[in-house]
Amino acid sequence: MATKRKTAASAAPATAPSAAAPVFEAPVESWADTILRTNFASVEQDSIVLLQAASSLLESDSPDPDKVNIALDQNLKLWIAIKTVLLNDDCPVEPEVKANLRNLAQYVVSTTMLATQGAIETSKLVSLARLNMNIAEGLLSGQRNRMIQERAYQIWEEEGRPEGREQEHWLRAEAEVSGLFKV
Repeated sequence: MATKRKTAASAAPATAPSAAAPVFEAPVESWADTILRTNFASVEQDSIVLLQAASSLLESDSPDPDKVNIALDQNLKLWIAIKTVLLNDDCPVEPEVKANLRNLAQYVVSTTMLATQGAIETSKLVSLARLNMNIAEGLLSGQRNRMIQERAYQIWEEEGRPEGREQEHWLRAEAEVSGLFKV
C-alpha cells in the first residue's frame, strides 16, 4: 500500500475538524523532548521512546494519510533530536556509535523527506519502524551487558579476587541478571 504524503499547506484543514473526525495529538512530552532531556543517556527511557515511535509508524499504515503524516513527522523530530544530542560533547555515547547513529539519523531524514515528494510505501514505514526497534534493542542489550559486567566484578571481589575464574563469575552474573529480566 502506498500512501500519499501531504505537504504542510495541503495538510491543513479548511475548517475545524468535526466531532466525529479523530484528532491525533502529540504526547505531553514529545519523543524528541525526551531525547533532548535525557541526552541519550537514559537507556530505558530512550528505548521506550524509540519503541513508541516504531509502534506509531507501524500503526499508521491505514487509509488515513493524516495518521501517516503525524507518525512520520514525530519520528523525524525524534531522529533530529537524536542527531542534535549526538553532536553534544556531554553525550555519553561512544564516538564510533555516535557516528553510526548520525548516519542512521541522516537515512531517516532522507527517507522522510522523500516521502514529502510523493508516496511512501508500506515497506519504508516498516523499515523506519524496524530501525527504531533495532536501536532500542541494542541500547537495552548494552545496558544488560554492563549490568552483567558490574555483577561479575562484584562476585569476583566478594570471593577474594581469585585468578582464573572470570568465566565462572561471568556466567553466574549473567544468570542473575537474566533472572531480573524475566517477567
